[in-house]
Formats: sequence, structure tokens, C-alpha cells
Amino acid sequence: MSDTYTQDLAQDVANLDQPAELEDVKLEWEGPKFVETEDGSYYLRTAKATAEFCEVWNRNKAALEAAGICCADQQEDRCAVEWRIDVSTLPDIIPGKNICIPEGKSYTLSEVIDRVQQTLDKVQKKSEHSELQYSSTDVYWLLYDMLRYVNHNVPGVFILGQIEKDKYRVKYMPENFAKQRSDRRLEAEINRTARYLYELTGRKPAWGDTETQEEEETHSEDSPSPTHEE
Repeated sequence: MSDTYTQDLAQDVANLDQPAELEDVKLEWEGPKFVETEDGSYYLRTAKATAEFCEVWNRNKAALEAAGICCADQQEDRCAVEWRIDVSTLPDIIPGKNICIPEGKSYTLSEVIDRVQQTLDKVQKKSEHSELQYSSTDVYWLLYDMLRYVNHNVPGVFILGQIEKDKYRVKYMPENFAKQRSDRRLEAEINRTARYLYELTGRKPAWGDTETQEEEETHSEDSPSPTHEE
């Protein structure tokens, strides 16, 4: 466990409220201190026992022990209260401080993005004092590579497109975008051909578009009615 990670976790543990089993007992907690044993790792906090605590201890010892509270004799006339906080329980008792990825569960894209955001928030918090500098090209390719990875794992395509100098926009193209674009181009080409034939013959092909149909009707109304030769 890294020193930085341990320090952060210790600070979170120091801000924990004491177990509810202590009821309204007021204790001056010291620590925490990280302890590793063969039975597991835990954070240890200690406090001087008070008459108020001893009363609760004698009345509800089993519940206090289950919450990690115990008494340790320091001197004949005085004992210390120990609070052992199991490291494995920290994700449950320190909400929002851990990135939880339980196994055996499928995640939506939104849930994945939420965990990515949590990770970036933690990186940002620790990078406030970093003196590293990045060029605009570095930033662009970082975002580009991130979207390239995303595009390998989602339907559709996310594109980082430049809209003007120094400005970019993330645009989403649906999964069938390429087919839709190809279909539109084919349709446009067919319609151009239909209009060309209409201009040559005055008749609309059966496969022409609505616009061509309207042009034919307008042409019929504007053209003079055929007259019989005398």
C-alpha cells in the first residue's frame, strides 16, 4: 500500500463518526494507526476510557465488540478503549471515497463513464501541484486516443471534430450512420437522374422523388393546353 494512499485513507478514517453502539458516549479518539496482522489489516484508534463508556461497555459488551470496540488494560486503575476498523469494510463505511467495481455485474456505458469520472477527479486532485506542461497537440491526441478506445467498445462512433481554430466538438454518429449516408447519396444520385430525364422528355420516371413529381404537376399546369389542328 503506497504512502500517499495510506495517508489519504487514514484521513478519511479520522473523520469517521464513532460506532452507533457507543450511543452518546463522548471519547477523545487518537490516531488512526495502520496495523497489519496475520488475520488482516485494520486501522487502530484509541481513547481513554471514561465512566460513561464503562457503563455502556458493561451493559452492551457483545455489540461493542462486534463493532470493533474493545478494552485494553494500560494500568491497573485505568483502561484504554481501542477501536479497530477493518480495512476491508472501508468501501462501505466511507461512501464516495472508493471506485467500486463488483465482479459478476454488467455495466452500462453511463456507469462506466461515472467510474472514469471518479478516477479523473482523483487524478485532478493530486495533480494540482504538478509542474508538467502539455502542448495543444498532446491534449488533442490524448482525447483522440481516449475516443478511439471508446469507439472499439460502443456502437456508433464518437468523433473529435474541429469546428474552428482552437475549438473542437465531440460528435456522435449512430451505428448505422455510414449506411444512412450511403443510402442518402444513392437516393440523391437517382433523383438527379430522374430530374434530368424529366427535363429531356417532360415525363417523370416511376422511380423519381416527390420533388420531381411536384415539378411535373407544376409544369402541366403552366403549359398551354394542346389544341386541335384546324
